[in-house]
Amino acid sequence: MLSLLDIAERSQKGPKMEESAWNMALFKKMNELTGAYNLRYPGDSPVFNTDNAIADAAFRAAIDYLTQMGVYCTSTGRVIQFTETEVLETIKGMPPEVTVGEGKDARVLKKRHIEEREALNHCPGHHAPFTEDLAPLVVRNFAEIPTCDYLEGFNFPVVDGREIFGMPMEVYAGKREAAWMRQGVAKAGRPGLAIAYYPINTRAPDLIAPIDPENGLRPCDGILLSVLPDIKVEQDYITAAIVWDEYGGFRLNGGAGASVGGFAGGLGGAIVESIVKVLAGWLVYRDIACWGGVGLGSTIATAGTIPVDPTAVWATSIWAQALNRHTNYILFNHTNGGHCGPGTESHLMEVAFRSIETPINGTNVHITRQFRARMNASQSPLDAEWSYEVAEAVMKSGIDRQAAGNLILKIFDELRDKPVVAPYNDIREFYDLVRHKPLPDFEKAYLKVKEKVSSFGLDFD
Repeated sequence: MLSLLDIAERSQKGPKMEESAWNMALFKKMNELTGAYNLRYPGDSPVFNTDNAIADAAFRAAIDYLTQMGVYCTSTGRVIQFTETEVLETIKGMPPEVTVGEGKDARVLKKRHIEEREALNHCPGHHAPFTEDLAPLVVRNFAEIPTCDYLEGFNFPVVDGREIFGMPMEVYAGKREAAWMRQGVAKAGRPGLAIAYYPINTRAPDLIAPIDPENGLRPCDGILLSVLPDIKVEQDYITAAIVWDEYGGFRLNGGAGASVGGFAGGLGGAIVESIVKVLAGWLVYRDIACWGGVGLGSTIATAGTIPVDPTAVWATSIWAQALNRHTNYILFNHTNGGHCGPGTESHLMEVAFRSIETPINGTNVHITRQFRARMNASQSPLDAEWSYEVAEAVMKSGIDRQAAGNLILKIFDELRDKPVVAPYNDIREFYDLVRHKPLPDFEKAYLKVKEKVSSFGLDFD
């Protein structure tokens, strides 16, 4: 199995290549693989893929990409190359489960299976911006969610009243983030709850500075070391991966998704890229878990109305099925709850369809953040609890891919042509952070959406 030192060496000694040449080569190779493996959306396809051969072909295409192209290191302008034997042997080393946190708050993150029926792992927050005055209080609220297995950190533009720029301030801010996270989970009565550090910056000192068993990040905690768009990695991340590997902390890949319209090209290329980025996260950083899937770049930019398209659900199911069938990777669902702002019925409805996908795809429950995160106003604990509630109802109901697809189509009909809304500028306008409960209007919205989803055929009893 390849070691992280092998990767570090190859990032220095691999073939030199201009980044623009890499981008064009990626585009050409993805088009070639899409044609060779016939990775196209069939017009009569169900919402979820039901053909294992397509998932297998997508995985094989991803292996071909890695062995024929490799991964591009932006720091050195060199290509990290692999043989097929190296890729396949290293993939075999993926652990099917990892223990995070410590003491009574330790949790086991597990690989799941398609149409999962067992309890899922849950990361309810944050991966979003909050101001320093709200930090420990917001962390406490998310840590109080009973199903929470670990919490991700957050970002912020100001620390101690000072703008964050330059390495000295970034290092200090990273240490403060870790301290706030530790304070928040302790106030929730869960001091051993695992924390995943959300990097303030991607420079190596910023990634390593929060390591501190007493007041910062412990060996039972983790960090995001993400693969970049267009299958690129950074030497600073490789440096941090080596340090964190020695320290014992877990690593997560926040860059395992892909969108149609980038250098990967069309839908087939986006499917292959999303699989490659998961495998690259393990090969290059030893990331043990990720969230991801396939998005439709054209619909993300749609102005005014909520974008809904079953094609993206189908493509994401290919991503999950390919990885679940051929690896032990621990997958989470999308890292956002939709385009509308939290506190609204539309946001809760968007969360619902993504949560229906979760156990059907063999993934765990991840953050329900608004797609374009806003300061202090992109997520709430109720969204996270609702997401898990929906996923749990899907499992208890025992519904399969066909029934889940029918549910999602009904939700799409409910959302289609509705305006994107984000009326709140602060979480405290719709959620009581002191009492850990939604304010009355938000609670009414939640109950209304729950009744509507129930009428579509999902049993919450």
